[in-house]
Amino acid sequence: MNSFLQKARMEVEDLFTDLADGKKLLKLLEIISGEKLGKPNHGKMRVHKIENVNKSLAFLHTKVRLESIGAEDIVDGNPRLILGLIWTIILRFQIQEIEIDVNEDDESSEKKSAKDALLLWCQRKTAGYPGVNIQDFHVSWRNGLGFNALIHSHRPDLINYPALHNNSHIQNLNNAFDIAQKELGIPRLLDAEDVDINKPDEKSVITYVASYYHTFARMKSEMKGGKRIANIVSQMMDADKLKNNYEMFTTNLLQWIQMKIRELDNRNFPNSLEGIQKELLKFKEYRTIEKPPKYKERSEIEALLFAIQTKMKALGQPLYVPCEGQLVHDIERAWDELEKAEHRREVALREELLRQEKLENLAYRFERKSVVREGYLKEMIQVLSDPRYGSNLSQVEATVKKHEAISADILAREERFQNLTTMADELVMENYHSKERIKIREQEIMQRWEYLLELLKKHRSTLTNLSNLMSMLREIDTITSEIKEMENSFYTEDLGRHLLAVEDLLQKHSLVEAHITSQGDTIKKLNKQALSYINDGHKEAPILQKRLNKLNAEYDNLVNLASNRRTKLEESRMYYQFVQDQEEEDAWVVEKQLICKSVVPGKDLQGALSLQQKHKALEVEFNARWPRVLKVIEAGNALKVQKHPESTDISQRIDGLKKNWDKLHELWSVKSKQLEDASAAYQYQADANEAESWMKENVSLCPVQTMEKMNQVHRHCYRGTQDLKVKLKHTVLILSD
Repeated sequence: MNSFLQKARMEVEDLFTDLADGKKLLKLLEIISGEKLGKPNHGKMRVHKIENVNKSLAFLHTKVRLESIGAEDIVDGNPRLILGLIWTIILRFQIQEIEIDVNEDDESSEKKSAKDALLLWCQRKTAGYPGVNIQDFHVSWRNGLGFNALIHSHRPDLINYPALHNNSHIQNLNNAFDIAQKELGIPRLLDAEDVDINKPDEKSVITYVASYYHTFARMKSEMKGGKRIANIVSQMMDADKLKNNYEMFTTNLLQWIQMKIRELDNRNFPNSLEGIQKELLKFKEYRTIEKPPKYKERSEIEALLFAIQTKMKALGQPLYVPCEGQLVHDIERAWDELEKAEHRREVALREELLRQEKLENLAYRFERKSVVREGYLKEMIQVLSDPRYGSNLSQVEATVKKHEAISADILAREERFQNLTTMADELVMENYHSKERIKIREQEIMQRWEYLLELLKKHRSTLTNLSNLMSMLREIDTITSEIKEMENSFYTEDLGRHLLAVEDLLQKHSLVEAHITSQGDTIKKLNKQALSYINDGHKEAPILQKRLNKLNAEYDNLVNLASNRRTKLEESRMYYQFVQDQEEEDAWVVEKQLICKSVVPGKDLQGALSLQQKHKALEVEFNARWPRVLKVIEAGNALKVQKHPESTDISQRIDGLKKNWDKLHELWSVKSKQLEDASAAYQYQADANEAESWMKENVSLCPVQTMEKMNQVHRHCYRGTQDLKVKLKHTVLILSD
């Protein structure tokens, strides 16, 4: 009892008197049951004591059945009832609460409680100890080995069990009781002498052994509590360790991710296809070897965080919140950035791979085409370096044609060489790893290409000069031959048989002269062109000069012949023009003579006057025509002055024209006189008819004498008219002849 009351700093010295006020009894029940029974009444009166005891008994009634025990009995110090109460308390709270599994290894097995349980516990704890056979709570404990065995089974450090002897009962008992009291705090409820008897008090032994049970149970509970606390502390430490691991793993993973992002975003790629392929291989290794463990590590970090949170929940602790930047979504965001950087890296590597492959293909094409171009340049330079052009025009022309074909072929390949430069420029611009070598190669090829073009130009110039020289010589020969042919044509005596023939010959001669003039221009051009060859001292210059001198002499002679031929043709044309003009004028004069000879006096006065008017107009026409006649005569005289071979014929024609013209004037004068006479006759007849009509009208008004006179006049006029008619007929006959 005191072992419990010590916790409240109380002690019972006299069991029968110290419990009378009920205070210590209430405190004992509170301590032993672990429940609050309320504050005791501290009054000194009996009623106050009975109240406290009743409160204690009321609590016990809830735990155990009590009979024949009243508060007054306790207050009055009834020894029997007080001991019975104490035993009941011990039995209920010390022994009855003992509960042991029949099968120690199976918690679900049948359980024993109270005395049987305590006995079973003692048997189990002392099993195997020499000299110990616990079968009850009296004789089995007499030798003291049972108590020592209980202590040794729980605290082997306190007792040297092998040193104990079965026959030393009192020594064994005192050893156990002393150690229990000193080391385990178990009050010494028994004396060795009370136990080392034939039949010790069972209740006392049970009570004392129960103290052992509760002490060791408490020690076990404390040990379990300590273990539990240690376990909690260990779990907390484990949780802290997990947190540290989480932070460390997270930091390492995030640092690795950031490092990888920087590496993946690095675009300083090797400038070669092989280097890019190695980068792709490294990238593949990163994806297949380096990244998967990190992805697993990420999953493990998430699992670790989940384990931490689970452990914190199990420990009843607040959930773990990682530091800023180490949260799961921070890892996810960083991982997403890594994935994006990885994708960008892959795209960039693929693009760079395609670029490098393109550059390698371009470089391969450049090298292949460079070899072809160099071979072509070597061949063409060798061809154009051949100095043999030919010794005559045919050979030179063949060489020129060959050169033209070569030139066409070379110039047609200019675009190919430009393409080579374009490829080299593209390789340089795209930073191809061998761009310096490519550029040097391209420059060498283009220098040889420029040399080839210059050689082609010189070759063309040389061939052109030689061809021009040969062409000049051939043209000189051709023109010389043409001049000789034309000279032969100028020796003919055909000057034409009439004006049209002469005109035709002159027209042809004009064409020939135009051709001669054209040849003259050509000859001047040839002379001018020849100066460069002669002044340069060309090896063919003497031959060229000799042929030119001959050509110039032939041309001068041709020009003189052409001039003489034109002079003769001009004279012939002037003669035939004179003849044509003379014949034309003579024909005109004859035509007009016929007009003047024709006699058509007219039917009446009006007709006669009209003919007379026309005849006067003919005179005007004569006067207008006369200058042309004079011009023809002058042309004939000019020919005569020039002593034309046909001067006699010219003179005869001039004389004939003059005679016909004089005769025309004579005929005109005669006809003019006849037309005047006819007009006068018709006028007279008209006047007579008018007079006759008048007389007839006025005959009745005139005297006979007047009529006779008028008849005489009429007859006279009639005779005159008849005479005039005769003369007119005579004139017509003359004109008809």
